[in-house]
Amino acid sequence: MFVMATWGLNIVSIKYLTQHMDIQALAAIRIVIAFATVTLIIKARGGRIPKLGAAQLGWVALAGFLVVYAHQVALVSGLRFSSAANGTLIMATSPLLSALLAAIFYREKLTLVRISGALLGLLGVGMVVAGGGAQLGLTGWGDAVVFVAVLVFVFGGLVIQRMSRMMDPLGMLWYMYLAGGLMLVAHAALTPAAYESGAWQMPWWPWAVLLFSAVIASGVSNIVWNAGIARLGISRAALFVNWLPIFGLLFAALFLDEHVTPTHVAGLACVLGGTWLGLRRGPQARQAAVKA
Repeated sequence: MFVMATWGLNIVSIKYLTQHMDIQALAAIRIVIAFATVTLIIKARGGRIPKLGAAQLGWVALAGFLVVYAHQVALVSGLRFSSAANGTLIMATSPLLSALLAAIFYREKLTLVRISGALLGLLGVGMVVAGGGAQLGLTGWGDAVVFVAVLVFVFGGLVIQRMSRMMDPLGMLWYMYLAGGLMLVAHAALTPAAYESGAWQMPWWPWAVLLFSAVIASGVSNIVWNAGIARLGISRAALFVNWLPIFGLLFAALFLDEHVTPTHVAGLACVLGGTWLGLRRGPQARQAAVKA
C-alpha cells in the first residue's frame, strides 16, 4: 500500500515537474537519481553488487528495457494525447492483464474469484474516474500508447518474477536501473529540448519534488514492489495497482483542490473488495497453510 501511495503522489509530482523540465530529460534524471539511491541502500546494508552470467545479464537488460525505459517513454508519450481519465482507467487494467499473462506463462491458477476481484477493482476505478466528471472512452492514439505502457510494465513484471528466483531484489533493481537508465539517458541526449537552458533553470522547490520522485517513488518504492512480486507473484501483487488511481485522485484533491464525491467512496469500496477477492486463498491453499 505504501508503494501505491507514493506512486499516486508521484503522478501529481510528475505533472508538476513537466511544467519546469523537458519530459525526456525529466525521465532520465529521475532514473539516474533512483539508481544512485539503490546503490547507496545496497552499500548501507553491507551488500555488494552481484556478478551476473550472460543469461542473467540478458534477463535484467530485458527487464530494464520493459519496466524502466519502454514503460516510462510510452506512458509519458501516451498521456500527451490521452486524457487523464482514460490514462488512469487504462493503467488500472494491469491486475487483469497480470493475472491472464501469469496464467499463460507461469501456469498460475486463474480462478473465477481472482478474475472477479480484478474486474471489481476495475469497476471501482471506473467509478472514481467518472466521479471526477471526466469523459471516458478508450479510443485514440494516446489511449493505445498508454495501453502499450501498461502492457510492457506487466510483461516486465513477469520477467521480474522469473528473475526473483535467482537474484536478490536489490541487486536485480540495481541492474534494471543501470540498463534502463542508460537507455533513457541516450534517449534524452538525442532530444534537442533537453539542451535548452530553461530545462535546467528551476527554483529549489521543483528540485525537491524531483528528489522525492526519484528517491522515494522510483527508488525505495520499487525495491518494495519487486520484493512484493517475489513474495506474492505478479498476478496477486498487481491487484494493488487498483489503488494507484485512488491515491492519485486523493492527492490531486489535496494539492489541486479537487473534490472527493460519494462516487469516489463507492469506487474505493469496490477496490477494497476486489483486492480482498484477488488475494483470498482458496480452500486448498488454506489447508496447506494450516498443515505447514
